[in-house]
Amino acid sequence: MRLTFKITLFFIGGICLVMAWHGFSRLDRERDLLETQMRRHHYAIAQPLAVMVGESWDDLGEVYAYSLVESSNEADERVRIRWVWTEAESPERIRPEAPDGTGSQLARGMAVSWVDPDQIGAGRLYTYVPVVLDEDRIGALELSESFARQEAYLADSRRRIVETTLLILLMAAALAWATGLAFIARPVEALIERARAIGRGDLEATIELEGHGELTELAREMNWMSVQLLTARKRLEEESQARLAALKQLRHADRLKTVGTLSAGLAHELGTPLNVISMRSQMIEDGEVEGDAIQKNASIITTQTDRISKIIRKLMDFARVRSLQAEKIRVTSVVDEARQLVEPMAAKKRVTMNLDGPDEELVAVIDADQFVQVMTNLLVNAIHACEDAGGGNVDITVRSVERIHPDESSDRLRPYVAVQVADDGVGIADDDLEQVFEPFFTTKPVGEGSGLGLSVSYGIAREHGGWIEVESSYGEGTTFTVVLPFEEDE
Repeated sequence: MRLTFKITLFFIGGICLVMAWHGFSRLDRERDLLETQMRRHHYAIAQPLAVMVGESWDDLGEVYAYSLVESSNEADERVRIRWVWTEAESPERIRPEAPDGTGSQLARGMAVSWVDPDQIGAGRLYTYVPVVLDEDRIGALELSESFARQEAYLADSRRRIVETTLLILLMAAALAWATGLAFIARPVEALIERARAIGRGDLEATIELEGHGELTELAREMNWMSVQLLTARKRLEEESQARLAALKQLRHADRLKTVGTLSAGLAHELGTPLNVISMRSQMIEDGEVEGDAIQKNASIITTQTDRISKIIRKLMDFARVRSLQAEKIRVTSVVDEARQLVEPMAAKKRVTMNLDGPDEELVAVIDADQFVQVMTNLLVNAIHACEDAGGGNVDITVRSVERIHPDESSDRLRPYVAVQVADDGVGIADDDLEQVFEPFFTTKPVGEGSGLGLSVSYGIAREHGGWIEVESSYGEGTTFTVVLPFEEDE
């Protein structure tokens, strides 16, 4: 409707300009034509009268000539006629408002016509026609006529032009409005509604417009675009499903890699309880213990078996494939679970791990299993970095911070939970620091690293609405910080 209204206004504006130009041009032309006709009328009256007055002056005398002028003045009420002399000192002289040189032109036998706009009303037209006398004197007939009748005619013409213009404008507006509604507004509204439907995701419906104009062609193109978008959406969904499946497999592969990395430490951890079980069971079998001692040794065997089951269960839970199950969880407890998982490996590599949590544990909406995978990757990398340096320390810190999200354009600070893993190992070279989160990038020797751990960890952090930061000085150590959205503890 707004487009139709604008087109109608534009159409009417153009008509107004054309009609205004035509009306003013016509009025100016008619005003000039009326003035020309008045001059011709004056000349048509004055010239024969001047001849008659001149002959009467010579033949019948001055008095008769004056009476002839008076009689002519009374014959037409619209035109006033009087006798004048060209001498400036004469009582019956040319009007002082007349243009300069009027007397000299009359003396040369030339007629003079001029307009006095200062007259009361619409102004008057003055015409002087010379009358040559034998006494070496030049007289003239002065004819004057008001423009009132002509102005009345022009006013009537102006009124008719305005009425005609208004009628044309009304007819043009009605025609433009009806045409706009039929050929512009309704098709455009249909196109807008179809565009909104496409924006809502409805790509299967189509729009059909009658005719062969540009809007009909646009409707066909929108239908074709919907088909293309629907095909692209289906292809994107298939690709997204394939990508998610591949990502799931990569994460599982990273878990299995981590399980393999931890296996040596866990094997050492399982060795002690297995030795205890073997020794106690052998004592019972050989009959070295009797009575209450048998029950005591059986209890020891049960305790060590539970210990082995717990270690194996943790490893199996870590390796198990699970979908994202985010819930409000205390972050420090999950971090400690990951620490316990890699503790045997750290002890074997002569690396000390320290966990510093807040007095009041912080809460975040996370998937505990996936977050354990993130922390395990970071801790294993830190242990390897310290091993390369001949042993060292890994400090784990959980605290609340205020940060600006890197993907947001605003500079608003928001509360986050930051889990920091700092080691005093070999560090990361500056050239490698910008690539640590890229898939398959690793600084480890061939066969010792897949380059997936940090990439998978960063992806998990982003899925939780957070990110991972890294700082490192080559030869001094590295600090990884996992930043997660903070949640109020209920």
